[in-house]
Amino acid sequence: MSTAPLPPVTGRLRPGHWVALDLLVSLVLTVVTWLRVLDAARVFDPHHRGYARPGTAEVVTVLACVLVAGAAVGLRRLAPVAAAGAVFAAWAVVVAAAGELTIANLAGFQVAVAAGMLVYLVAAVRPPCTSAAVLASGLLGAGLSEFGSRELWNNLVLVALELAACWAVGGVVARFRAYGAALRRYQADLARAELAEERMRLARELHDVIAHSMSVVNVQAGYGRFVIGRDRAKAEQALTAIEAVSREAMVELRGLLTVLRGTAVGELAPAPRLADLGRLVASGAEAGVRVGLRVRGRVRPLPEGVELSAFRIVQEALTNVVRHAHTDAARVAVAYEEDRLVLEVTDGGRGGRGGPVGAGGHGLAGMAERVGLYGGRLEAGPLPGGGFRVRAVLPVLPAPPVEGAGAGASGTVGTAGATGGAGAARADGVTRATGAAGSGAAG
Repeated sequence: MSTAPLPPVTGRLRPGHWVALDLLVSLVLTVVTWLRVLDAARVFDPHHRGYARPGTAEVVTVLACVLVAGAAVGLRRLAPVAAAGAVFAAWAVVVAAAGELTIANLAGFQVAVAAGMLVYLVAAVRPPCTSAAVLASGLLGAGLSEFGSRELWNNLVLVALELAACWAVGGVVARFRAYGAALRRYQADLARAELAEERMRLARELHDVIAHSMSVVNVQAGYGRFVIGRDRAKAEQALTAIEAVSREAMVELRGLLTVLRGTAVGELAPAPRLADLGRLVASGAEAGVRVGLRVRGRVRPLPEGVELSAFRIVQEALTNVVRHAHTDAARVAVAYEEDRLVLEVTDGGRGGRGGPVGAGGHGLAGMAERVGLYGGRLEAGPLPGGGFRVRAVLPVLPAPPVEGAGAGASGTVGTAGATGGAGAARADGVTRATGAAGSGAAG
């Protein structure tokens, strides 16, 4: 299993690291502005532009506002909106107290940087209406420069553009963060849905394997117990059938567990397909139910999922016959049509009269889920003259044209005897399943 990739440096920083970084930026910005204001107070007209000498009150006021702006930058992540308000208020005080002095222009550089940082943060972490209000307040504060010196007025447009750019960048960051969070939620929901679907698939597979095999084992065990004192040969046949069915079930269960353990695909047995229906005929015969199998149409390979679902549907239907129908005969019809596969399992028993087949279990529900997965249709219910029928229709891709092939041929039905095996022979598009100890015909 590969290790998780490391996020970028900014993604590995904790909230405390960001606060420490803000405090460092705030300290550097405040110290630089503080020293520049004190130097300008000593040399009040460095460029000989006719500025008045700042008084002590003006210098103290500007330095206090510098400290307020620096503290707001350092603590901006704790209360961004309040910090932005403190910076805008400090700038209003600077303009009112020393707007015509050069020290106001020096303090304005720190205020512009602080205002840009705060407008960006508010736009990135607060709702759009709040960020828009903060931007409007910042632009209003920048407009106060008109009441100051000419240098302040010349910088008004530059500061306004800076605030607008920071607000726009913050809004883009907020939208990307929201998109990333929504995408992560979607991916988590998708992963949970895929996990639930996989669990349902494995549950269906386990149900089909265990229910069918245990039904046959249960019938054979009861039969063996009944004849063990009367006919030793028949008891041995029952035990042999139990051994064969349980071995087959163990192979399929081992395959499912191998998938869960993540073993390489090459080590797995192939999934059951329609060509393996002879196994179901044989196991039904071992359980005392003669199964007649009839295949119509041009047999062709179908998608693996469709083949597996069709096999499991027939398997579950025959399991219900063994468990509930109280009959010794059943019929399975498989029809390969142009754009669909039709499966039909019928019996002449009396199990369907007392209620739905598989009542109290998950047989019909599992078949309905398999059919619904491919957009098919499932019909199940008692027949008018007695017995029960399960009919499933699975849409498939149209069969490719084959030169010289007929439209199909009607099939002759063979049966598997109660104690016989099952073989298969194909002729003229018809598959016949025959048993060694039983024969007959069914409609």
